[in-house]
Amino acid sequence: MVSAELLGRYPFFSFLKPSQLRSIAKVAKEESFERGDILFREKDPATALFILVKGSLELFFTVEVEYHPELRKELKFRVIYPGEISGISALIEPYRLTSSARATEPSQVIMIEAAALLELCQKDEELSCALIRQVAKVAIDRLNATRLQLAAMWSPT
Repeated sequence: MVSAELLGRYPFFSFLKPSQLRSIAKVAKEESFERGDILFREKDPATALFILVKGSLELFFTVEVEYHPELRKELKFRVIYPGEISGISALIEPYRLTSSARATEPSQVIMIEAAALLELCQKDEELSCALIRQVAKVAIDRLNATRLQLAAMWSPT
């Protein structure tokens, strides 16, 4: 368990009531990862929401050609810095991860168990709406960043 005060320091949760923060803190724990450790893999069930406390993570996905496994390639598209959230698929159906995450240096995260968080959301509609608004903001920000990356790849040099 982590403290409600610690969760409240992060913008993703800063607007929640103290009672809501306490409920989420009860289903959260701190985890450490070494450089190169994989936190989660794309297409796996999204079992947790992560807040990066220290270090950095790279988000990537793998492109594979069915009949040409030698063409397999990892595409890195985002770095997560302290204070940022990852694993937002834990709150979005079908609850499957759309990317993988790897620690690029020794890192510490707050890991919030998805099933327990979803259960809290079912009991507290206000919490549910607030978290979905936050997830939507993160998703839109990442979509826009990805669009800029794609535009830069396609622009003439």
